Amino acid sequence: MKALACGATALLFVTIASGAHASESTQVEPFVYGMHLDVARVVSIDEPHPLTCELVEATMTYVDSQGTTHAVSYTKQSDACFNS
Repeated sequence: MKALACGATALLFVTIASGAHASESTQVEPFVYGMHLDVARVVSIDEPHPLTCELVEATMTYVDSQGTTHAVSYTKQSDACFNS
C-alpha cells in the first residue's frame, strides 16, 4: 500500500511538472476582438493582484478540442476594482 501511495505521488509530480513545462513553452498571443477561441479546458488564469483599482494584463492558458495548449493575454480590471 505504501508503494502504491509513493507511486501515485510520483505520477502526480510528473504530471504537474510536465503541465508546467507545456505552459512555459506556449507562445502567448494577445486577444483581438472577434478572435475564435476553441477552449475545451482552462488550465490556468494568471494576473497581477495590485491593491488599487487599475487595468492589468491577464493570461489564460487553455487546451483546445484537439489537445493543443494555447495561451492568450487580455486586459481586464484588477480584482481591487470589485472589492471596493
